[in-house]
Amino acid sequence: MAGREKEGADIHAEELDTLRGGEVSLRPPREEDVETVYEWDRDPELAAWNGRAPVSVSLEAARRDYLLRWEDPGVKTFIIEAEGRPVGLATLYDFRGGGCELGIKIGPEELRGRGYATEAVRLLVDYAFQRLGLRVVRGSTLAHNRRMRRVFEKCGFERVGEGSILSRYDNRRYAEVFYERRRH
Repeated sequence: MAGREKEGADIHAEELDTLRGGEVSLRPPREEDVETVYEWDRDPELAAWNGRAPVSVSLEAARRDYLLRWEDPGVKTFIIEAEGRPVGLATLYDFRGGGCELGIKIGPEELRGRGYATEAVRLLVDYAFQRLGLRVVRGSTLAHNRRMRRVFEKCGFERVGEGSILSRYDNRRYAEVFYERRRH
């Protein structure tokens, strides 16, 4: 794949390698992951952390959306696995200016705070820099999401600004914190 790892290269999900760490692996999503991701997207707590309303469409409508998104060559989606099962979702998207955005969530409440997100972010950053040749990875989180802020900081991201977002979850305005990590 070395010849195809230019900035924003079109890599389809089935062509993505599994990224392996000590506790987690990141692998391409499969159709059998749809129901699990759907349940995570219906979780009000996870939705609130992202300023979104829980998914309210039917499973079949969500299935069509997920499968289309997972095959989008401009988005690189991974299922985070730990303890022998899917525990989260990680995405690289919005490839521009020599970089991309990073999004991540750990689904099961009992598995949050165990370091899986930190390890997954480290794997994604290495992938973005080493395999895709990007210069910067950007991310953001709501200011009250202390866990995600700590993940960014532990992974060497620098805080680069703040803004605000109108939450589709509860129609309130929240502070949003922006981070980025540059390749050395």
